[in-house]
Amino acid sequence: MTSNTNPALLGTLCCIGSAFCYTAANVCLRQLAGWEIHPAWVITIKELITVLTVGPYLVWLLARRRLPLPPVQMLGLLVAIGVGVQLAGNLSYQWAFGTVGLAVSTPAAFGMMLVSSAVMGQVLLGERVTLRSGLAIALLILAIALLAVGTANGPAESDADGQPIGVGLALLGIAAAALAGAMFATMAAAIRYATNRDVPIPVVVVTVTGMGVLCCGCISLEQVGPAAMIDTPPNHLVWMLIAGLFNVGGFLLITKGLQLTALVHANVLNASQVAMTALAGIYLFNESNNPWVSTGIVLTLIGIFQVGGPAKEQTEQPPS
Repeated sequence: MTSNTNPALLGTLCCIGSAFCYTAANVCLRQLAGWEIHPAWVITIKELITVLTVGPYLVWLLARRRLPLPPVQMLGLLVAIGVGVQLAGNLSYQWAFGTVGLAVSTPAAFGMMLVSSAVMGQVLLGERVTLRSGLAIALLILAIALLAVGTANGPAESDADGQPIGVGLALLGIAAAALAGAMFATMAAAIRYATNRDVPIPVVVVTVTGMGVLCCGCISLEQVGPAAMIDTPPNHLVWMLIAGLFNVGGFLLITKGLQLTALVHANVLNASQVAMTALAGIYLFNESNNPWVSTGIVLTLIGIFQVGGPAKEQTEQPPS
């Protein structure tokens, strides 16, 4: 990055790039959910890719003493957040994919994420929610509601394969996705808090995803079993690996974006994946396509553009 590069613009581009990567990863995860692969085993492989990709680089930096070791308290915070986001976030989200589908799970998750991030950004990080961001959030929440209503006419009452599941289980699936959204917002706030206190990005990434390998790996050993894990079909492993690679890109980009721009701004931009995943659900997995969904997608895009002009909105930098 040159000295003339606008940090807010770079942060915006990172957040949008992250949305593309996470959309691709979620398409892979939706396919795996349709095959009824145990969520813990899917998350283990997905997060293992990140650890294997970023981990050696982190070790090399530490060995060369090019990175300072973070304080024990900060490392402990990242470990706690990592455990929470893996068990209550990623596992819940993967289960929701297989229960209510892609186009329902993502709006529910991001609706909760946007509301949670606004509260956390103001209460925990001292970030003021500007009028422009507030309007963007309102538009996005309305869009998410429309997407949820539209998809409720189809997959909200059926599983990922279109089989009836009943209203009760559908509501549990939506609640699981909303819980995941709250945990993702908590993780985003923790990442911004840590990076603003000079905790290197590789340390954040490896710590959070490492907790996924550890926690979900133990669950997989208990509930899937070593034999079944070894005998995973090669095509299933390929989808897990692809999901993991896109997840690496998304995680690195959103981590950098959170370092350069405000929490609410970053999450509103990252929420563009709501429209992307809705389209993926419609055209790749035959999920609901009706005027409610179409209107929700349009409003999502309007909300994304409404947050535009990041440089103006970032003139007041949040305290670090």
